[in-house]
Amino acid sequence: MFMRIAQVTGFLGSGKTSFLTKLAAEITSMGYKVAVIVNDVGHINVDQKIMSSHGLTVKEVAGGCICCEVQGTFTTTITNLYLSCKPDIVLVEPSGVAIPWGLKQAVAEASKNSGIEIVHSPIVTFVDSTAMEEQMIFVGRLIATQIREADAVMINKTDLCTPEEIKKCEEMVKNIDPDANIMFGSALTSLGIKEMASLVVNERSKKYDEAMEEGRFKEQYGKVGV
Repeated sequence: MFMRIAQVTGFLGSGKTSFLTKLAAEITSMGYKVAVIVNDVGHINVDQKIMSSHGLTVKEVAGGCICCEVQGTFTTTITNLYLSCKPDIVLVEPSGVAIPWGLKQAVAEASKNSGIEIVHSPIVTFVDSTAMEEQMIFVGRLIATQIREADAVMINKTDLCTPEEIKKCEEMVKNIDPDANIMFGSALTSLGIKEMASLVVNERSKKYDEAMEEGRFKEQYGKVGV
């Protein structure tokens, strides 16, 4: 049993859902069977309705952030999704406050407990080019973590910005991670859709390593309470 999982992360309002709908349609047009898992943190999920209306198979994981609260539910969802639909690729949109390594851990647990061989496609973190500067003031640590732990960073909503504003956003991302693989996107113009589809289908994320991730967390933030 074999299935790919692609994580699309990013802070609230970064445009993940609109982009994800077009991304799923693009991957489907390439001949792959696509499913989508969305996480609503216990609220009514408009995202699920949007994606279902486009003919995509959607499973909803509720009850909290995938990365820290619902790994058991995530494992069950992955297993049931595979048994019922056998998708080639599952696109996962966690909560906007999720951090990438947490879902990597959940995927590792799902693979171990379900017996399904799961390949984790590159993690893509979305940043809102119209609001990143302001967001860094209030939730900078979260956004920086999402960027550092991603395999690629999608500077999104480029249709709403000037070239100068996009360049400034790019510089902010590079200040956080000088080696970041930066992409540019817009759901409205479909910029970046094909490039991201190719990334999801053909590439792999680094394998989750709990010891390495914990070591990196301590290096970045130190011990709790210190």
